Amino acid sequence: MHSFLKVILCTALLASGCLATSSHKKTCTDYEIPVTPTSVNLVWGKKFEANFDVVDFVSNINSRTAATSFNPYDLTAPPALTTASYTISATFCTPKKGATGTVLLLSHGLNFDRSYWDPEVSKEKYSFVDWAIARGYSVFYYDRLGVGKSTLVSGYANQASIQIAILEQLATSIRAGKYTGAFGTPKSLVLIGHSFGSVLSSALVTVVPSIAEGLVLTGFSFNGTNGAGFLEAFQPRIASGESSKWKPLDTGYLTPTDIYSNVNVFFKAPDYDVGIAKYAHRNRQPFGINEATSGGLVDLAPLNFTGPAMVIAGQFDLIFCTGQCDEVIEHPAKEIFSQAKAFKAVSYAGAGHGLNFALNATGAFELITEFLSTNGL
Repeated sequence: MHSFLKVILCTALLASGCLATSSHKKTCTDYEIPVTPTSVNLVWGKKFEANFDVVDFVSNINSRTAATSFNPYDLTAPPALTTASYTISATFCTPKKGATGTVLLLSHGLNFDRSYWDPEVSKEKYSFVDWAIARGYSVFYYDRLGVGKSTLVSGYANQASIQIAILEQLATSIRAGKYTGAFGTPKSLVLIGHSFGSVLSSALVTVVPSIAEGLVLTGFSFNGTNGAGFLEAFQPRIASGESSKWKPLDTGYLTPTDIYSNVNVFFKAPDYDVGIAKYAHRNRQPFGINEATSGGLVDLAPLNFTGPAMVIAGQFDLIFCTGQCDEVIEHPAKEIFSQAKAFKAVSYAGAGHGLNFALNATGAFELITEFLSTNGL
């Protein structure tokens, strides 16, 4: 695209910030997108004053009796219907040649920002964006609320219900041809998530099945989820005390205590390179504690979704399969997606939870794009 045309397109995009860039294979545009989600939000109870409180929280939530003896929310305050305005930082990329009519809307998980889909190192090994672009797909990926360049909010307020509503607004805008530049209106939209991003994607098509023509849930399963174990393995600490760059965050934002706890959750030996593990740890993003707890409180069963649906997790995914996905990935997912045009479940050999950073991540990418193309997307 001619640089002058890029400027004209960016200027025409109302109040949204816009920065267009180009490579020999793709044209990408960055956006700052205003959203105004309405959601029913839970009210957090006791806030952390120190890491001793975090340790006690992890201990309580991992108790055998936690389901009946522990609740982190304020039981005196009912869930509140809330509307608020935020800015979401996002990127849209499209192939310079051979673009299909399909847009992939990518939602990252906890501990990452949108660069999870397009890391700055070894792109030929780990960039799902570049993989998809090379196969004709256009991609829209964004920093979730409270992460990266998107609006910062309290880690006690940030939760799944808000982010599902934001994802719905983003998906609706993309379907209408907004934030896609010269690409225009897509023929089809596929929601792809990783981990918490899969929670958001699955929850959205549960309440609005027609929002997308396809669904891919990575780093996810409907069986064997080990959310409390994730926190225990992660050994979280209050992020603002771990690095000066996180000083603006309140005590509701947490981060792993060191690279080894990070690896414990997201990687599995020998299926990773130490260099990419170090990169992931250097570039990690704190997560809101209410994000971690609220994800399991939303309806994640899109029983009425009729498009192609895929669930794929690393074989040794600690969070969603308690370390072994082989026997739990297919069911009850197959039954949940009984109305889907096509369904596929994959326990991806050797990989851990951070699927995009496995040694053979491109093998997982290939399974995803093959599934989509085979089913007309």
